[in-house]
Amino acid sequence: MPNELQRGVRRTGDFYDSYPDTPEVKVTLERSDEGIGVTVAWSGPDVPYARWFLRGGGFIAGTEPKDARPVPRRVVFQDSHGAVLLIRCWAHGYHANALGPGSGTLWAKAAIMGVHADLEFDRPQGLQSEVSGLREWLGVTSWDEDYDRRAPTSVVLRSVVVMPIEVGTFSGMELTLWPTWQVVPEEGRDRRVLLDLVRCITRSADPLDWDVHMNLHRAIRDLLVLSRWRDESCVPVYALRADDPLTTMDGEVHGEQWREVVVGDDERTPPPIGWHGHLVTFHELGVGGLGRWIALREEFARALDPVISSLGLRNTTPHTRLAHTGPGLEALGFLLLLRDGQSERAAGSATLKTRFARILADVPDCLPFDGGEWASRTIDTYNGLKHANRAKPDDIDVMHAWAESVMVMRAWVALELGVSPDIVKSRLEDDRQPRRFERIL
Repeated sequence: MPNELQRGVRRTGDFYDSYPDTPEVKVTLERSDEGIGVTVAWSGPDVPYARWFLRGGGFIAGTEPKDARPVPRRVVFQDSHGAVLLIRCWAHGYHANALGPGSGTLWAKAAIMGVHADLEFDRPQGLQSEVSGLREWLGVTSWDEDYDRRAPTSVVLRSVVVMPIEVGTFSGMELTLWPTWQVVPEEGRDRRVLLDLVRCITRSADPLDWDVHMNLHRAIRDLLVLSRWRDESCVPVYALRADDPLTTMDGEVHGEQWREVVVGDDERTPPPIGWHGHLVTFHELGVGGLGRWIALREEFARALDPVISSLGLRNTTPHTRLAHTGPGLEALGFLLLLRDGQSERAAGSATLKTRFARILADVPDCLPFDGGEWASRTIDTYNGLKHANRAKPDDIDVMHAWAESVMVMRAWVALELGVSPDIVKSRLEDDRQPRRFERIL
């Protein structure tokens, strides 16, 4: 068995943390639907491991340790298959007897495969991710198909080198979109899967927090989400640190080393079935347009975040969707008034009607519905949700208000990025985003 973290497969091995005097212990590492966790057992509450779990009220009064140490952010697991560095750890869930034995689970946000030392991979200098839909949106491929017309059943696939797309430097990170390919043997080794990929890569001279890197990766994902209003995944796959170079057994260093990353939720969003067009295309934006989007994403995060994240609300009521999205629309109107030169006090005291009117000023005649009617209906519906002294709005009206509000935000982003109003309106008229709902009796 190679050094892998397969779902449902338990591995038993040794456990090391950053405290030099922590006693040795055997633990079980498992990746499940709940995440990546290490289960550790203890013989009594005085064992350091127990204190990570019992510190929240699990000790009998008067027995609390005076030097309770916090949960280490990183731990190393080692067995016969190799080493795994677990990062961004926290303790959650335990069972113990009073003054007796117990066990608890230490959870990790990510696992860095093959790392034997306690290195700060939670602050990497490089991170690679795979964003669903990105390769298609860029219109690139790393495979060349050659069909032999003389032999209809013969086809040759050749890997080709595609130049990486250097997007620019943002907040100290160089952002690159790297088309590449991969051959993956399936279980049993009797089939090969050819992957056509684009990796989103950020690199920084100094170590940066994991989330700082991922925020830039998610910015690319968010643009695709808004472009065709479809959930897209963003999964980290490799990480890099300068103090972890590729080193052979003779001690010689042979350059940098990208380490494989495993996260609990690594499900990739599959491609859509049938045509699912984009509101914003890479052909129109180019590299400069991506830079403008990243700047826009940063400046208007308070407005964009609620709208984008509303797509991920599953099994919720229509009221929840609009209540989640509404603050984003309020924030957009507020931020646009600030951009116009109004003071924070004046913009903050602006009514919802004024804020919506300011939004509509930026999306003139490019919506597939009447903008003024949208503003009036949505204001009434949204206020009906917020204020208990008003009539509760109908679920269908709420869904229409949410869907049209999402489309207004998408249109605004497209126009900000330079897509012409006529093209925006034409594409929205044929857009696959659901916005017409009927009650099923």
